[in-house]
Amino acid sequence: MIARLKTRYEKEIVSKLISKLNFKNRHQVPKLVKIVLNMGLGQDASDNKKIKSCLDDMSLITGQKAVVTKFKKSIANFKTRKGSNAGVKVTLRSNKMYEFIDRLVNVALPRIKDFRGLSSKGIDNSGNYTFGIKEHIIFPEVNFDKVDKIRGLDISLVTSNNSKEGTLELLKEFNFPIINNKKNNWGNMAKTSAVQRNLKRIKLNKRYEKRRQELKKIIKNKKLELSERFEAQLKLNKLPKNSSKTRIRNRCEITGRPHGVYRKLKISRIALRDMASSGKIPGMTKSSW
Repeated sequence: MIARLKTRYEKEIVSKLISKLNFKNRHQVPKLVKIVLNMGLGQDASDNKKIKSCLDDMSLITGQKAVVTKFKKSIANFKTRKGSNAGVKVTLRSNKMYEFIDRLVNVALPRIKDFRGLSSKGIDNSGNYTFGIKEHIIFPEVNFDKVDKIRGLDISLVTSNNSKEGTLELLKEFNFPIINNKKNNWGNMAKTSAVQRNLKRIKLNKRYEKRRQELKKIIKNKKLELSERFEAQLKLNKLPKNSSKTRIRNRCEITGRPHGVYRKLKISRIALRDMASSGKIPGMTKSSW
């Protein structure tokens, strides 16, 4: 029996991707080659009972017999020995591959607690997509009462495509909840409320600057009468406190960060180094700082 998602891919998704990516024929359209599920066991790899339980869980999740992976090298720092057990893996192809994606997207992923989507950064230069799952119990096939320990697993989707754009469009057509991550996401650098408050103070300063300067001249002028100077001081005190230039805080115009800001450039050192690394500042290299 042909998988539901496979028939949808052949009838609908292929034609959509041809028009979206401007391909000449259907053979250029990216397609899934295989899906590899890998579960590392760490110190539990030496325990045969735990390996058997992991093999059973992986077999239930995928509907295919799992294989025990072995270490290829001996590394003393990681306490690994060549030929010893490393974890469990399953490679899915053809119908089982499409059936697994159908269950993953529609059943398993919505069961993740506080799920906000999958990152688009998992796509590599070869057009393959890899992401991790922290709890394997999100799959309904796994009986929670029989699980000895909650484990994580890596899922790798290998495609025939060599570009990131093609893989991203393919995953979106398969209804993967992909979130587009911006390269410079500075949202956590500063509170939005603090940045907006500072911008409000700048506007107030521009609005009352001339008036403040006029009143200050009167106050400092010793030739005038004391009552006139005192009256000017009272008027100055009645103006908004945030209209004073001293109330404005130096903040980075890119990140909103209040610390480590270069006054002349009006950006923080973090933003400056990031811009220099990406080649946006001519003549500036890593050795410059």
